[in-house]
Amino acid sequence: MQAILLNRSSSLQTALVWLLTAAALALLGLILAQWTWVWLAPRTEPRAQPSAGTGGQAAVARALFGSAPAGGGVAAPAGIPIKLLGVVAASAGHAGFALLQLDAKQLVVREGDDVAPGIRLAQVAGDHVVLERSGVRETLVWPQNQTPMPVPAL
Repeated sequence: MQAILLNRSSSLQTALVWLLTAAALALLGLILAQWTWVWLAPRTEPRAQPSAGTGGQAAVARALFGSAPAGGGVAAPAGIPIKLLGVVAASAGHAGFALLQLDAKQLVVREGDDVAPGIRLAQVAGDHVVLERSGVRETLVWPQNQTPMPVPAL
């Protein structure tokens, strides 16, 4: 009689075995998918480390756009044309930056630094910068866009 009872399986046992088998197959599928992704995924480029030093962000900005030569001993002409191309206004104790064009050169200057010999960037605001030439302040503002941008139809 005992042999007959062992050969019979109840529906509860069948359901439990089926559930455990499905869970094991799902886990195996997840592990295989993860390792396939690890082996076949494209390699990511390492992120650039921030440059060390006091002016890390300034050094990066200067490396991208160039900077005015330090010293030089050549006085800037009084009428040197300077055009404002962009600003990063100061916030939370950080100095602002201005993207300026001198003749054919574009350069990024930190607030308080010299643009050219005899010309200092005194202040950076969201819509203008203030230059100081031999103690005289002048303001460069953004050019006003006279034509409104068209709004795309939705």
